[in-house]
Amino acid sequence: MVKNYAKEVVKVRKISQKMIEKDCQNVLEILELMDDYFVSIINRFQNVSGMGEVDNYKLALIVSFIRTQLIISEHILFSELIEVTVLERKQIELIARLSEIDKKAKSKESLHRLKGKTPNIGNGNVSENLKNIYGMFSEIAHSSKTEPLALLAENLDDGIGYSVLLIYHSTNTIVALNNHIQLFFDFVIYMFSFQNEFIQNYDSNHDMEITNNLIEVGKLSKLSIFDRFK
Repeated sequence: MVKNYAKEVVKVRKISQKMIEKDCQNVLEILELMDDYFVSIINRFQNVSGMGEVDNYKLALIVSFIRTQLIISEHILFSELIEVTVLERKQIELIARLSEIDKKAKSKESLHRLKGKTPNIGNGNVSENLKNIYGMFSEIAHSSKTEPLALLAENLDDGIGYSVLLIYHSTNTIVALNNHIQLFFDFVIYMFSFQNEFIQNYDSNHDMEITNNLIEVGKLSKLSIFDRFK
């Protein structure tokens, strides 16, 4: 019997973090390097304000991405996977919207047509990897199918029930971590070009160093997202 839900959640979160650290021993180092990259962005943009509608829109989206990405890191450590997928879906749409804004700006079209519309995941607005997982994430966000709810399931003596407390699952949690890192790489690629255009005398060396360090640490982690770099 659960007597204090908040305390029980804290307890199982600690267990989950220990389990993911066991399955992916350098997960904290990976997340810390991602955090280091965000710190560099935050410090660089500390005294920067938008120069118009387009820049203000993009800056707001960038800030939103960073804030959400840090929340996702915590949810992954705690194996709160429904929450992770819903937030990762939001991040995919955010990256797509950044791409749409750039396309409108280059063609000198008004941003008005984008307002009130869900970002288009097609037309090369996100990588194929993100495009492929978006549909499944939408099913989870919309509760349109029962299959994803298996993330909440637990085996009981007399059948299957649904747990109000998180349950660590090595495969699903690691998959969520891989997707989290994929989102990070897509964001980094966008930010290289954005900063080069937006910030005068932008030097990418520091950002590149963090990214390269992440790749080297990641290759030791056995996470599939880093297989392409081996």
